[in-house]
Amino acid sequence: MVEFGPIQLIAIGFPEVKYLKGELLKEIFALSEKKIIRVVGLLAIAKDEKGKFGSVQLTELSDDDRIKLGAGIGALIGYGAAGKEGAIAGANAGAEHMYYKEFGLSREQIKEIAKNIPNDTAAGFLLVEHLWAKKFKEIALKQHGILLANGFITLDSLVAMGAALAEGAKVGEQLK
Repeated sequence: MVEFGPIQLIAIGFPEVKYLKGELLKEIFALSEKKIIRVVGLLAIAKDEKGKFGSVQLTELSDDDRIKLGAGIGALIGYGAAGKEGAIAGANAGAEHMYYKEFGLSREQIKEIAKNIPNDTAAGFLLVEHLWAKKFKEIALKQHGILLANGFITLDSLVAMGAALAEGAKVGEQLK
C-alpha cells in the first residue's frame, strides 16, 4: 500500500498582504476537511510597507507521518547521491530534520525570501498531499507507470501558446 499520495509544491505571490489570508486559507482548509488534500507544509510570509516581515508555518502531518515522510524523501535523495549507503544516511537525516519540524526552509532562508519580495506584499508556499490521488498512484506504481510530466496549465501559458501558434502560422504563410 502507498504510504502517501502525490505531493505538490505550490508557490504564490500576492500583490497585497491582505490577500494572503481569508478566502484562500478557508478553501485550503475546506479541501483538507473533505480529505481531498492534506497540508504537508504551509509557509506564509508577509512584508509590511516598511519592509518588516513575519512568517507562519504549519502542517497537518502527525509526528509519525512527518518522520516517515522525511525518512522517505531523505532515502530517495541519498540513493540518488550515493546508492544504498546514501539511502540509509539520507533516511536518517530526513527523519531527524522532520522530527525537529524543519520543513526544508531555515529561518535564514525565509529571511532571504522575504528580502526579495517587495514591501507590502506576501508570498505563500503550500506543500500539499493529494489524498484523492493516493489510490491512483498505487495502481500506477503496481503497473510500473513512470511519471513523464506534470504541472498546472495557467492562463499565461495558454496565452503564450496562442502567441506561439500565431507566430508559427505567420512563418508558415511566408513559406508558401
